[in-house]
Amino acid sequence: MIASGEQVNRVEPRVMAVLVCLARHAPNVVTRDEFIREVWRGRIVTDEVLSRCISLLRAALDDQPRDSRLIQTLPRIGYRLLTEVRPLEPVAGQAGPIAAQALPVADADVTVVVEAVETPVVESARPITPWRRRSLLSVAVVLLAAALLYAATVYWRSHGPSPVAEAGRNSVAVLPFVNHSDSKDDDYFSDGLSEELISRLSNVRGLKVVASTSAFSLKEHPGDVRKIGRRLGAAYVVEGNVRREGDHVRITAQLIDARSGYHVMTRSYEGSLANIFALQDEVATGIVGELAKVLTEVAADTTVETPRPTRNVAAYELVLRGRQQFRIREEASVRRSIALFEQALVQDPGYVDAYGDLARAQVVLPSYSTEDQEEMFDAALATLRGGERIDPRAMSQFQDIVGFIEHSRWHWAAADTAYQRALALRPRDSNLLQWYSQFLASVGRSRASLEYAQQAKEVDVISPVVNDRLAVAYLWNDQDQLADRQFGVARELGIRVAAQPDAYLLLLLRLGRYDEARSLALTLQKMFARPAAWLDPLLVALADPGLRPAAVAAVAAAERERNISRRYALGAWMYLGEDDRALQAVLDLLPDRSEFEVELLFSREARGVRTHQKFGEVLAQLGLVDYWDATSWPDACRRLEGAIKCH
Repeated sequence: MIASGEQVNRVEPRVMAVLVCLARHAPNVVTRDEFIREVWRGRIVTDEVLSRCISLLRAALDDQPRDSRLIQTLPRIGYRLLTEVRPLEPVAGQAGPIAAQALPVADADVTVVVEAVETPVVESARPITPWRRRSLLSVAVVLLAAALLYAATVYWRSHGPSPVAEAGRNSVAVLPFVNHSDSKDDDYFSDGLSEELISRLSNVRGLKVVASTSAFSLKEHPGDVRKIGRRLGAAYVVEGNVRREGDHVRITAQLIDARSGYHVMTRSYEGSLANIFALQDEVATGIVGELAKVLTEVAADTTVETPRPTRNVAAYELVLRGRQQFRIREEASVRRSIALFEQALVQDPGYVDAYGDLARAQVVLPSYSTEDQEEMFDAALATLRGGERIDPRAMSQFQDIVGFIEHSRWHWAAADTAYQRALALRPRDSNLLQWYSQFLASVGRSRASLEYAQQAKEVDVISPVVNDRLAVAYLWNDQDQLADRQFGVARELGIRVAAQPDAYLLLLLRLGRYDEARSLALTLQKMFARPAAWLDPLLVALADPGLRPAAVAAVAAAERERNISRRYALGAWMYLGEDDRALQAVLDLLPDRSEFEVELLFSREARGVRTHQKFGEVLAQLGLVDYWDATSWPDACRRLEGAIKCH
């Protein structure tokens, strides 16, 4: 049982066994294989079974996935208890070695009393071996995703350098509409209508619409509309409410001048659920009509008319429910969204948007679970091809997903083509702009990468992920002070670890903030139960080059004993000027795409690697030579008399 104060929760024996396993290894990571060996005695079970146990534990421990204080998900790796657990005195009246333990959880008013369970105790598991460790990037990605919905609270309470955007006169933000229906369960419906309105207004020529990520982050903390306008960089704000009674829908929309706070328009629209799409067009047309009176950028006779995505109202509601679950962005909710999108397609196999929603959820699931990334990528592509067989538009409408998959697989030409097609359809999609920024950095086009990151920030000003991406783009362009400021903004918005910890560590080292770099590196080493004896000699050698031989010996020893990740070994060799070893570390990393961030090769720290005589071999294995031959060569590299020269 699990006791918190006077409240006592009894959980299933298997769920308790999962908690005991986590406690036994705390605060280290427990992989899926270790759970199977220790809890299920080697019997193979699906990821859904383990996910269910974790969800039940979180419910019993009152632990929120979006701001977890106890159980952390590490995508494609496993889970870990964030606090150490120690056994106390035997519980009176209980018998047996396991049953007689009370486990107090540090920093939480929770005591876990472990009663007899059917799963035997196994000896402490061996440390995670290097070939079972995955990218540190994945660790940070789940941390930032868990903080996305928490970001608004941090933002409004913060007294740090708040990101205030300059509002363009033709910029509009649509806040989540308030659910005025009798059932709070209808939140999915009001949220869905808000997203649909954002989508419709985004297609109006002359309007700049704030991305839904930033707008929805303010759902629980709306505040004064003038402050919202300044924060979002919007001259106008749309807010409203939705009331649903059976098949009848009433939408009230307000258009507000965010600079003065005055209401420009308040209007109500009513209709049946069967005509919901026409009703949405009517709301959007009314807003555009009012804006056209004061904005020369918007044509006065603009009418919003969108194709009806489905005639099946039940399928539409399932998609709205799925999108609501997808926005939560934690493992159980993403899995629920996949199930809902699949149900929508059963209701209407011709519902093109549902294919895209399903594929997008399949693509991101590995970032919140232990699902294999390549398998989920294949599933997403199969989903899009299935939709394409029914409607040829399916694949063409969701080229951003194709681009992301091809980019992750280092298929540069295919990724570039897909991204360009997607940008032609949605040039102000902040998520797409951010992905393309990362792609451009990976192919050595750092300046263009920064331009697209800045465009993403313009659209999605208070998105933690977008701000973090902009920080990395500044870093690759050697604008270190701007990178430092932008990382600070991302933290203010809720990211507690940079989305790319290697990049943030690199910045700390550039700025000589060795204590902070040491603290972050130690945290990451401890997370994977690795010794860090090599770290201090390295940091000391950076300050005193005369001590480099000792640092080289320490890193080499850690490499032999597999006490340093291949990523960190590469970074250490680059900083120590050991170009041969750094080049070999790159070659060792190439077979595992999840372990290697190609962007790093074009940083100033990697100059020794780029000028190495074998760097052309690296570029060829990456597929970049063929891509550059087909497009153009970046500033950092060129062909010279049949050879590849980089600087």
